[in-house]
Amino acid sequence: MRQMRLGLIGAGERGANCYAPYALKYPAEVKFVCVAEPQADRRDTFADAHQIPQQMRFANWHDLLSADPELDGVIIATQDQEHYEPAMACIGKGYHILLEKPMAETAQKTQAIVDAAKEKGILLMVCHVLRHTPFFRAMKDVIDKGTIGEVKSIHHIENIGYWHFAHSYVRGNWHNTKETTPMIVAKCCHDTDIFNFLLGGKKCKKISSFGSLSYFTRANMPEGATENCMDGCPHNKDCMYSAYKYLEDRKSRQNFRDIVMRTDDKQAFLEHLKESPYSRCVYQCDNDAVERQVVNIEYEDGITVSFQASAFTMDIIRQTKIMGTKGEIEGCIDDDKFVVKDFASGNETEVKVHTPKTMHSGGDECIMQNFVHALAYPDPENQKLSAELSLQGHIMAFAAEYSRVHGGEIVEFE
Repeated sequence: MRQMRLGLIGAGERGANCYAPYALKYPAEVKFVCVAEPQADRRDTFADAHQIPQQMRFANWHDLLSADPELDGVIIATQDQEHYEPAMACIGKGYHILLEKPMAETAQKTQAIVDAAKEKGILLMVCHVLRHTPFFRAMKDVIDKGTIGEVKSIHHIENIGYWHFAHSYVRGNWHNTKETTPMIVAKCCHDTDIFNFLLGGKKCKKISSFGSLSYFTRANMPEGATENCMDGCPHNKDCMYSAYKYLEDRKSRQNFRDIVMRTDDKQAFLEHLKESPYSRCVYQCDNDAVERQVVNIEYEDGITVSFQASAFTMDIIRQTKIMGTKGEIEGCIDDDKFVVKDFASGNETEVKVHTPKTMHSGGDECIMQNFVHALAYPDPENQKLSAELSLQGHIMAFAAEYSRVHGGEIVEFE
């Protein structure tokens, strides 16, 4: 295959550090030739790593598209409310797109992007990376073979992790739904997409949801706490959410510390941290993202799904149990294996999967591989990867939020 030429819009954690490394690992397959990123340090760090010339480094996507670069595709990895306009503009230019989830901040805009891409004949893939993981693809293979009979129910837990939630949904980019998208959309359209993937595209018929914010509020603030952890707060050594804990050498903290600032200079990091939103007291932020939410779903053929997402967990993992008429599947994606149980024989079979050592259990690398190969080898089969299949998961997540806001009202789908 010839080398694919890509542009990147948004050189943040997802775009620059999760998807783009594929080009450095497999330079014969793909190269980034231009980037649009408003933060100069991010823009230049990315461009230097990928040897992008100065004239192809842009502060915004408008200038990038005005330069009319010769591209096979574009990755859009901006913030949620900054997806719609560049996506529609890239579709208008005829560029194929890998678009970060969620596609847009409303169901209407999400539908409009999908419709526009379909009308223009654009390959639009959404970064629903979980469906590209070896783990869930192996699970689906077991289901499709009929090993557990007809699927009747799924139980799924999204363990967000207490530190992850505080970082992203109390202090961070998704803390306020008026500025971005609700937690169930931003975080869990991954999960609704996985249900649709495992069930082979069956249609959702009904959905209801409950959830709330009650802990990360001023009512639970320790006495005497300052608004910023680094302004002499008396609790900065014993509070589990103290911003100083970013310096602890633990896997989860290291990942999130890099999001705050990528540097080995401790003093420089502390100075930046104090001025960033990530040092705010978690009990005194302007957050409204719910910290736990349950969703109940009914699909056609009466298949039911119970799903829960919670901040109050130690681990950051997804656990899945699929119940069929002849057996069941149970596993955790982070274990790189699951168990298939047969009712008739009582046998249990462990299925191990080989996973690339990238984030999202290999999903980040796998989706890049699939996107690049879909660009290199255009085929009607590539439409199986398209955003049309991701659309229902988005609509379900928006419907779940509507239900939650309206007291658990059941939302019915035509």
